[in-house]
Amino acid sequence: MKIIIDIRDDIPHETAMERVMYVIQQGRVSNKGKLFCYVTTWKDGIKVYTRDYRKNDCFVVLKS
Repeated sequence: MKIIIDIRDDIPHETAMERVMYVIQQGRVSNKGKLFCYVTTWKDGIKVYTRDYRKNDCFVVLKS
């Protein structure tokens, strides 16, 4: 399995990695346990969107 991380809005890499790691630690909770949480939002406005991309997990980290 490959993990793809798309970091947008000049979010520091360390911050993006921490957020993605949090989502991964929560486990596959969407689509009957097949996918990671579709959208996770933090109070500072950063969001992590997840999707299945060519049989790999893709995470998009951005500010709302």
